[in-house]
Amino acid sequence: MESAEGTPQSHRKGLFAGIKLKKKKKGDKGLTIANKGAVGDHDDTDSLQQEIPVGQEGEEIAFDDAASTSSFGASGSWRKRAKVVAKIHEGEPKFQNYQIAITIIEARQLVGENIDPVVIIEIGDEKKQTTVKEGTNSPFYNEYFVFDFNGPQVHLFDKIIKISVMHNKLIGSVLIGSFKVDLGTVYLQPGHQFCDKWALLTDPADIRTGAKGYLKCDISVAGKGDTIQASQKASDAEEQIEKNLLIPKGFPSERPWARFYVRIYKAEGLPKMNSSIMANVTKAFMGDSKDLVDPFVVVTFAGQMGRTTVQKNCADPVWHEQVVFKEMFPPLCRRVKIQVWDEGSMNDVALATHFIDLKKISNEQDGDKGFLPTFGPSWINLYGSPRNHSLMDDYQELNEGYGEGVSFRGRLLIELAVEILSGGAHESKFSKLIKEIKPSSKDKDAKGSKGTGKDKDKGAEDGKSSASDKTNSTDVEVEPFDVPPEIHEETFEDFLLFGAFFEATMIDRKIGDKPISFEVSVGNFGNVIDGVSPGAGGKKKAHEGEEEESAPLLHEGSGDASHDIAMPLVSTTHPEKPLITEGNRNYNYLPYDEKKPCVYIKSFWGDQTFRLYFSNVLEKMADLLEEGLEQVRDLIKVSELASEEKMRSTLNEFINQSRAFIANAEKKPKVMNRTALDKKRLTLCKQELEAMAKDAKGIIQQQKKKILLDEMMRETEGFIENIRFLVDEPQHTVPDVFIWMLSNNKRVAYARIPAMDVLYSPVNEQRGKHCGRIKTHFLKLPGKRPSGWNVHGKVDVYLWLGSTKYAHTILDNLPLGYETETPTASAGHHTAPPPASLIYKTKMMFQLRAHMYQARGLIAADTSGLSDPFAKVTFVSHCQTTKIIQQTLSPTWNQMLLFNNIVLHGDEKEISEFPPVVVVELYDDDAVGKSEYIGSTVATPVVTLAGEKYEPPKLCYHPVYCGNLSGGDLLAAFELLQISDSGPENLPPVDPPDVSQIYPVPATIRPVLSKYRVEVLFWGLRELKKVQLLSVDRPQVLIECAAKGVKSCVIQSYKNNPNFNIQADWFEVELPENELLHPPLSICVVDWRAFGRSTLVGTHTINCLKQFLYKPKELPAPPAKDAGFADTGAAQALQPVQAAQLPVDHIYVDVEHGAPVLAVPEPEPVVSPAPSPLSLSAPSPKPVSPSTPEPAKDGKQKDLRKSSRRSTKRKKRTIADESAENVIDWWSKYYASVQKVQKAKVLDFGDGKPGNTTQTSGHVTLSIEDEPDRKKKDKLVKKKVKEASPKLATLEIYDGDLESEFNNFEDWVKTFELFRGKSNDEDHSDYDERIIGKFKGCFCIYKNPDDCCSGEGSQPKILQGIPPNHSVKVLIRVYVVAAFNLSPADPDGKSDPYIVLRLGNTEIKDRDNYIPKQLNPVFGRSFELQATFPKESLLSVLIYDYDMIGSDDLIGETKIDLENRFYSRHRATCGLQSQYEIEGYNAWRDATKPTEILTKLCKDNRLNGPYMQPGKIQIGDKVFTGQTVFQEDENEEPVESYEHLALKVLRSWNEIPGVGCKLVPEHIETRPIYHKDKPGMEQGRVQMWVDMFPKDMPLPGPPVDISPRKPKGYELRVIIWNTEDVILEDENIFTGQKSSDIYVKGWLKGLEDDRQETDVHYNSLTGEGNFNWRFVFPFHYLPAEKHMVICKRENIFSLDKTERKIPAELVLQVWDFERLSSDDFLGSLEMNLNGFPRAAKTAKRCDISMVTETSEENKISIFQQKRIRGWWPFIKAGELTGKVEAEFHLVTAEEAEKNPVGKARKEPEPLEKPNRPDTSFSWFVNPFKCLYHLIWRNYKKYIIIGLILIILIIFLVLFVYTLPGAISRRIVVGST
Repeated sequence: MESAEGTPQSHRKGLFAGIKLKKKKKGDKGLTIANKGAVGDHDDTDSLQQEIPVGQEGEEIAFDDAASTSSFGASGSWRKRAKVVAKIHEGEPKFQNYQIAITIIEARQLVGENIDPVVIIEIGDEKKQTTVKEGTNSPFYNEYFVFDFNGPQVHLFDKIIKISVMHNKLIGSVLIGSFKVDLGTVYLQPGHQFCDKWALLTDPADIRTGAKGYLKCDISVAGKGDTIQASQKASDAEEQIEKNLLIPKGFPSERPWARFYVRIYKAEGLPKMNSSIMANVTKAFMGDSKDLVDPFVVVTFAGQMGRTTVQKNCADPVWHEQVVFKEMFPPLCRRVKIQVWDEGSMNDVALATHFIDLKKISNEQDGDKGFLPTFGPSWINLYGSPRNHSLMDDYQELNEGYGEGVSFRGRLLIELAVEILSGGAHESKFSKLIKEIKPSSKDKDAKGSKGTGKDKDKGAEDGKSSASDKTNSTDVEVEPFDVPPEIHEETFEDFLLFGAFFEATMIDRKIGDKPISFEVSVGNFGNVIDGVSPGAGGKKKAHEGEEEESAPLLHEGSGDASHDIAMPLVSTTHPEKPLITEGNRNYNYLPYDEKKPCVYIKSFWGDQTFRLYFSNVLEKMADLLEEGLEQVRDLIKVSELASEEKMRSTLNEFINQSRAFIANAEKKPKVMNRTALDKKRLTLCKQELEAMAKDAKGIIQQQKKKILLDEMMRETEGFIENIRFLVDEPQHTVPDVFIWMLSNNKRVAYARIPAMDVLYSPVNEQRGKHCGRIKTHFLKLPGKRPSGWNVHGKVDVYLWLGSTKYAHTILDNLPLGYETETPTASAGHHTAPPPASLIYKTKMMFQLRAHMYQARGLIAADTSGLSDPFAKVTFVSHCQTTKIIQQTLSPTWNQMLLFNNIVLHGDEKEISEFPPVVVVELYDDDAVGKSEYIGSTVATPVVTLAGEKYEPPKLCYHPVYCGNLSGGDLLAAFELLQISDSGPENLPPVDPPDVSQIYPVPATIRPVLSKYRVEVLFWGLRELKKVQLLSVDRPQVLIECAAKGVKSCVIQSYKNNPNFNIQADWFEVELPENELLHPPLSICVVDWRAFGRSTLVGTHTINCLKQFLYKPKELPAPPAKDAGFADTGAAQALQPVQAAQLPVDHIYVDVEHGAPVLAVPEPEPVVSPAPSPLSLSAPSPKPVSPSTPEPAKDGKQKDLRKSSRRSTKRKKRTIADESAENVIDWWSKYYASVQKVQKAKVLDFGDGKPGNTTQTSGHVTLSIEDEPDRKKKDKLVKKKVKEASPKLATLEIYDGDLESEFNNFEDWVKTFELFRGKSNDEDHSDYDERIIGKFKGCFCIYKNPDDCCSGEGSQPKILQGIPPNHSVKVLIRVYVVAAFNLSPADPDGKSDPYIVLRLGNTEIKDRDNYIPKQLNPVFGRSFELQATFPKESLLSVLIYDYDMIGSDDLIGETKIDLENRFYSRHRATCGLQSQYEIEGYNAWRDATKPTEILTKLCKDNRLNGPYMQPGKIQIGDKVFTGQTVFQEDENEEPVESYEHLALKVLRSWNEIPGVGCKLVPEHIETRPIYHKDKPGMEQGRVQMWVDMFPKDMPLPGPPVDISPRKPKGYELRVIIWNTEDVILEDENIFTGQKSSDIYVKGWLKGLEDDRQETDVHYNSLTGEGNFNWRFVFPFHYLPAEKHMVICKRENIFSLDKTERKIPAELVLQVWDFERLSSDDFLGSLEMNLNGFPRAAKTAKRCDISMVTETSEENKISIFQQKRIRGWWPFIKAGELTGKVEAEFHLVTAEEAEKNPVGKARKEPEPLEKPNRPDTSFSWFVNPFKCLYHLIWRNYKKYIIIGLILIILIIFLVLFVYTLPGAISRRIVVGST
């Protein structure tokens, strides 16, 4: 801003003086003065009207003086041209392949009783499901699914992964719970994956019910070339689900439900056409009288969609509807998609699409810093296809959100808010929330929104009454809301857009014959073709109750009277006929010589420019940081110090700017139309900048540690990224500006310019970066563009957009020397309208010299894999072309192109500072057809005016881009020389041209050369494919650099020996002294065919020679030796100290890897039975030089080698303890290593310390308990055992391949890939197909010594240390352990994998050993092959899928270069084990012993040694100490052995000074496998390793046996004795008494067919049941993996049994038996046999907490306890529903055979019948018993009384009945 002071124009000075005044007086008087300064002196009434708005702008970011100058300084605020950008266009969003891999592992805590869960995965329209698991609430699946997608990243990432768990029924399944996440969220995770995480399942139909269970899964999304980190699975029974939920880092584990409100107010300026054909026909007849668009809005979020009602025939519809989504907060879906559609009679058509990223409108920090997503009410601008009336829209996909919108399509007023629901969803707190979000201010707007809040409540109430069930489901609700009238009134501001066209060139000749004009528009203003008149905005304002169109605006600036609105608005330039560019017929240009046409548009937008101002301030900060970084990168190549200094100053500047911004943001501006989001964003920016400034300060001060420059640059890149994120303003204001090129009134090509870039503000920092500057825009075609050159015109435009109150500054920054030409003003106008064109009278002549020196790394455009490049240089309306250089990717043209008589108009000073740009396009010349475009770049010429001293320009590299693809670099310089009046004679001289009139680049500009010697090592060629259908047989390599080169000898027969006979050669070449300008070096391979013909096979270009420059090593200074000895002393001094820290009764051993474990004798320590931890087993294994930093990777290894000496007897016990596995084999070592890797991950041993301590303590605890009674100790030890890894030798398990750990083994020779074929494909998808072979060799480049003679005789430098390259016979052993996550090859989503090995002509097919239906097969196979290097050196490991019918499918393959490994210094032939042993599972497997290897290494590296003395080995000056004498028993002779110590030395070989490097340890590598149809996408991983043994050495022992462990057979015997307190389900009809008919079911998960049930205990009245019933479950189990192995056919059609591994879990269920209906489920108990709760001794003590609250220590494993009896609880839906007394007895299959038992109560060992109460029976079977128990027992007395009464009554009746007869008889008889 200071620079403004010196400018000559008085009015400019006046304006800025005003601003200065504002700054100085801000303190005392504030607002009014500020405005007067900013706006000029207008009378008071005006100033009152304008005060507030301007004040708000002046105040908003009024940078105070100090800050302004210090931070943004004179950062070229008066640049007349925008900065040059080399990349012409951002490329198209490219289509990519993505692979989504999902592993469903298991579910837990599923809600429901006795459910059969199945998991269904849906992504888009694809659907896959797992198998069904029966009757369990925690099913285990471990199933893997792969989905493939192809599309642009942006759209793919909106796809939703929906995972639902269903309860499987015969007819229709029932949803238990589901989970949703979008692909973008997964992709943004570290490693693009969620691994081993628990997804929380919820029921979308009822959100009140909470969690419905948890599902453990892995989800990964991999694009091409993304590597997914394979993680070792830790299957821990009691993991804490809540701590490991599937949510991004930083999300809270408890996510509440929330309502997301998207309120759609209204839209305006939508396209008026109707998309349907009928409507267009009507339009043709009726004329364009009314809007034929029927718009509605669709909002999509988290896979749900809500749509508003349709507004008929309305281009400015008003909806006032809100769409309500319910989703958990924070949501796992990031974007809300808002689409406006037009309803058609046939089909609906999208009008425009907009996305709102929730990340941009919320802040997830904790505390008061964060805020919920909030937005608006604010406009969003919609863009899409051009608004034309054609029947079919060619660019429809632009309206659906694919690609960049090319035209404004209206705008939409929306608001978004989130309300967190606490508890149920019914109470709506939205009104309260709204009040919080928008604190009431004097603004009408806010009142409006508060009102709306209240209405919302009403809306919700109505909604609730009508559909109460909807409230709790996640269905989308759409409801109307009322808006009080105030909300309509938005304060509009008048904006002016002024543009001047300075140049229009490079117009495609296809459109060049018609007159061409340019149209500039902002929104619908200025859009001439599509029928929106400029007055439309005025109309709109009038009906919104604003002042009428004709009312004059407020008075402008100082002297100007106000413009009238009716003045002509010119939005298009005058059509002109284009002329043909000189030197290039393909381009036309418009002759804008002295007369530059102008455009001028007035528009009305809401007054919220402060948003754009903020974005501009931030963007400028980011740009300055980026510029600083660029300069640092350039300086690094020159000097370390200067670059650090620059880095610091850049960061300091950034800190000052941040402070200025913060100071500014803290001044409370009186702005009324700010939404909640505006306020929150301001605070967010403040916080972020504060944090970043603090970090930056930390970096500059560097208190803690020295921060490396790379680290500083990385941090700064992080800052830039953060600021760029903040720049993007989600709430739009002024729409983007479009420049369209119209040819014959048809739209042809366009450029889109963000409004913020050209927005004016009186404060420099807030001004758009291109405002008031000439910017070069390249116009492109709308829609999908063809590949190749996409520029259809280049315009240089000056644009200015701003509020009308700043109109007087429109022309301020134009290049000087113009006169304005104004349109004739009609009578009655008292204003001077803006100019219609600018006229530059002065013109000058220039000459342009383009020095085209060379290019490197160009794109290959011919089938040969090379190009024939030439360059076209275009400047203004002239173009010239360089010569064509045949068949190269690094052409050296060395040509100067002269452009004479270039006329430029304007002020010479300004032209010299801001000349037009030069555009360079590179093409590949084709003999037939058109040249092919291979890239372009843009550069600024250096200007020398007539009077100035000439300085030759420097050559520099200009990056070349072809679309988005980097296309190499161009080394060139461009200078523009003014031709003085005396003519071109005075110009600096040029070198004379050659015969063909081509001028070379002048010597003063060419780089200074000096002589270099390039030595080449020719090793051999590999993997050459066929060329022109013939295989290559006699290849030769040509090396070329800077036109010099050397040839290799010709390989006589490639098939027999692909190595070169003559290994080294050299050539001399002149290279630039400046290393940065070194030309590329090219490697060419040709094949000699019959009759002396040669064919090009392939090429490789090395663009950067820096890696091959030979720097002579400085000889070490003599004191170095003493230092070595001092070191040893120090180390020995260390030892006693360390010893003292350990308990006294230990024996100290210095060996790092400790004693042997099983083999060599060792003494038994007399002092204590404890093994002795090693004194030096701390993280650093280097007793000698504690100063050398140890690489972290090594640190990890050291922890394993913790084997300490202890007696062999004791040892066996420790291991025998390991969960019932008594055999120690290779797999024990493997699992120990896997466990170690996991532990390392958990503890994250950066330096190994935490790991060590736990292990040492582990040793001690374990070994104390040597007493017989182990039961009690077991508990004590169990936990510690977990921490201490088992005392087994371990090996390294690498997550990737071995090559990536050891730099591709390129320590002796480099491998260069030879390419052939075209490479102009955007995403390199053909990369692998272009590789035609590989060249192995190396280069060494050094300055040529003057005394050449000495160099001649001696051996070339490059041959030092290179092995001879004659053929070698080798024995190769390949061990394939396992594979995982293979891609499914069969339709059922599984594969039947087997291994195939190929080496040269040998192929081993292991087809018979295929593994059926398995994506994670354990192969455990080893293969032995014989090979001859170099002929057969490439090993391919392929995994095929076995098919009964048809050919087998390839799943994937991996290739290993064995030769590189064989000769590498890292000694990758056979990995070094961690411990030396003679026999057993860890027997030494190399052919040579450690001491022999050590001796050979010392000999090869010319080291003195190894000198072995008792207890130490010395190599050179380094001494290693350790144990060398071993003794097993006291009475045996001690044995001396140096092998252990030699092995220790080998494992720390990287510490040997000078020649040391890390030697390959015993390892397993995990190699990704690929398939050629899906390049770059992993198809699975293989764990394997390779051992190689040269045949001329003694042969090694037998191969290691790694065949998979066979599962052990076990039998689990469960006796169900009794149950107690089982809930009573049935009620007696007569008595109302409750009872249950109890029985118990049991099975092992996975073996549901072997389900067993007890008999029924009928009529239990107390919940007690007596059973004495035995279940017998045979099963197979792998103790090391703690998994059960199940082999069964999946269905009746399966040919093979599928083997599955699942955790061993027993399910016991208690049921109520029903005779007529289905049985009732009462409760279940699921027990993991590896760790289940201890039993309660009595039923009373047994409660639900036993299961829910058990800790790890209280769990027992049946595999250790063998026999357990006690009480356990039954649970149903979290309630205790009964208790069972059971006894578990585990026996091995052999024991079971010896002592069999009967099922139920049968023989052998029968159980006695239970003593059940009499009440226990079934009424169906025993009806009398039933009567007795139900009636007799309860109603006994009534029955007896009843019987007595009945007898009495019968007696009486009979008595009465017989009495008369008796009496009469008596009378009769008696009378006789």
